[in-house]
Amino acid sequence: MVTGMKDVVLIALTLLLLAGCRKQDLHTVTIRVPAMHNAACTNVVVEALARMQSIPRDWIRADAEHGAVTVTYDSMQRSLRNLEFAIADAGFQANDTPASRQAAANLPPECR
Repeated sequence: MVTGMKDVVLIALTLLLLAGCRKQDLHTVTIRVPAMHNAACTNVVVEALARMQSIPRDWIRADAEHGAVTVTYDSMQRSLRNLEFAIADAGFQANDTPASRQAAANLPPECR
């Protein structure tokens, strides 16, 4: 009977631990994208985050007037650096992460 009770306690503790595990850790950040200055540029940045980082489009708010993009993301799946690299790989500087030269050369003319 003692062994049975230990098993019940162990199972109960395991279930409590599993129930308390976080499944998401949402963060919202604003990333400076100084060269993002019109709708064509914001489309490139939003598409890069949505496609490369699988972030829902409604979690991304691009502001061409201020050269910034605000993103809500799950830090258990990606980091701020992942977001910055996705933007840089699309051809734009993101915070202190420089733009990919090759990607920048392939941007639409209105974004160069």
